[in-house]
Amino acid sequence: MLKTFCRATCACAFFSMVVSAGNKPADLSRFVVMGDSLSAGVENFSLLYNQQPNGYASLIAKQAETPLSLPLVPYPGAPNVLQLESGGPPPGPPPVIEPAPGTLIFPRLNAIQEPFNISVPGITVGEAITMRPTLNPNAPAVQQWATIVLGFPALLLGQAPTQLETAVALRPTTIIEALGNNDALVPALVGQLAALTPLAQFTASYQQVLDTLSTTHATLITVNIPDVTEVPYFTAVAAIAQQAGVPVATVDALLGTGPGDYVRLSGLTLVDEILSGTATGPLPATCASPLAALSPSPIPCVLTAADAAMLRSTINAYNGVIAAQSASHHALVVDLHTLVDQISTNGYRIGTKTLTTTFLGGLFSLDGIHPTNTGYGVIANSFITAMNANLNTHLAQVNVPAIAAKDPLVF
Repeated sequence: MLKTFCRATCACAFFSMVVSAGNKPADLSRFVVMGDSLSAGVENFSLLYNQQPNGYASLIAKQAETPLSLPLVPYPGAPNVLQLESGGPPPGPPPVIEPAPGTLIFPRLNAIQEPFNISVPGITVGEAITMRPTLNPNAPAVQQWATIVLGFPALLLGQAPTQLETAVALRPTTIIEALGNNDALVPALVGQLAALTPLAQFTASYQQVLDTLSTTHATLITVNIPDVTEVPYFTAVAAIAQQAGVPVATVDALLGTGPGDYVRLSGLTLVDEILSGTATGPLPATCASPLAALSPSPIPCVLTAADAAMLRSTINAYNGVIAAQSASHHALVVDLHTLVDQISTNGYRIGTKTLTTTFLGGLFSLDGIHPTNTGYGVIANSFITAMNANLNTHLAQVNVPAIAAKDPLVF
């Protein structure tokens, strides 16, 4: 159960570095998107029919006036969508967040329609090559997501293709390949850094993905990986101290944390209790998982500064692979890493309001991991800017202020 969230840094914006496409515009007539939850349009930790069309990929397709069919999931979503029951951003009462009630009876609203956005939440680069949909109800969560996305109508036809096989079979003219986040993000979220994909394995898998996609002769667009500690799922102890108006050293002493440490989402309620004097510190070694579909087992309350530094080093190495392989395959690279840093530092200005990457700051949804509608609009415009500059497209920008005006998570 999600009771209290806090403030941190994060973002979902983008910049680009690319290859020249010549004078002929990229052909978007068969536009395919493969990636993970970010490209699937997940919000509030759920793949859900009324959220999926708000994703950055769908916004790009709308601006390009090209179809991009989605694997639409009925209510209450997969898993059950998180809802804000009460409260909101500081200085008001703390937010109370719960999963929606109900049970997903059938996984797809459009089971006989082949999706062109084949992004699978939770998937890694290696799993994009090897993981197949299955009707086994006890399959891991990521494979169940793969079944929802890739299994229909394929399983109805006696087929079980991987994400990579599906991408090729769709005969794309332009494809966004946005894999790699989960090779770092999932181990970071659940505190199992030993599960980070080894660099040699990441390199071999990423090269295989681009080698295979290149056989389609589609225009390739790739995306690098942000610093995953800059999502609100992680809150820097320094930010907690600033919010509480207490010296960092005092907070570290009360929580048992060290300089540069972060608190994971599930530890924030206990942090509030310790700082208010209703509970005693230090933080325990583990806290309940805030998201059962992410991990049913307890997870470490704290991400140490040393582990955060190791994560950043690993992500930098992954991004070096993405840059090198993208260059050798003549792919446009959207530099998510740099722009996440920029928006984390400066926020995103809309009129007189600055949206921030703190929790409920307007750019991230209730899970502290995935963007809001507005965050996805910012992402879409960064792709559009890169595509117009490098692929000779002429797409209009998404109207982000209009999205923010109707966004239920922009306060």
